[in-house]
Amino acid sequence: MLRSVHRWKRFLFRHPIEVWPIVAIVLSLFKGSALALEYQKHPGNTSQNLNAILATGDILDGDTERLKKFVSSLPKRKNAAIYLASPGGSLAEGIKLGMFLRRYHMKSVVEGNNVCASACALAFLGGTDNGGHAWRSSSSTSKLGFHAFHFSKSDSANTDDTQKIVAEVLRYGKAIDAPIDLLIAGFETASTEIYWVSDSEICSLGIKLWSVEESKFLCN
Repeated sequence: MLRSVHRWKRFLFRHPIEVWPIVAIVLSLFKGSALALEYQKHPGNTSQNLNAILATGDILDGDTERLKKFVSSLPKRKNAAIYLASPGGSLAEGIKLGMFLRRYHMKSVVEGNNVCASACALAFLGGTDNGGHAWRSSSSTSKLGFHAFHFSKSDSANTDDTQKIVAEVLRYGKAIDAPIDLLIAGFETASTEIYWVSDSEICSLGIKLWSVEESKFLCN
């Protein structure tokens, strides 16, 4: 069964975003065998000044610690960037991952034909350059999506629990200098739906937008 999930996730990364909803339905059949983020050197990176990491799969507990170990195994280079391709996962781990990107000055990228949604989108907001400034990049053919968090069926959440989580997300947003409008859009979108950020919104929110068609940044 684990091999089947791996095959579907490799399929998801290699194919256009139009097939993602179908793949998500298939993966839900294996929900008891969810796999954590898979880290590898980005196959397209040829720069000697950049450690480019490709991260694909669901965001699960422990992924941040695993990324820390993976990064420590790489050669020392001036810049670092993580390329995210994930439908989401654990909100708490997404926040931890975003804080890691902030702390270790790692840029975040959602490259062409990939999707970063839910917990992945929160982690994405942690992207930071060497100067400690926010550095996040999406593309004209990728999708960045936010929505409200939800509790698992086994959780007995109450109003106080909800307020604490909202406060935690807002504290995180402040710590990483996230666009408050994106956090608001996420809270306003039902957990069963996704708010996909448009290209024009991406530019207005201070996120870099790479044009796949023109091979240049439309805004940065």
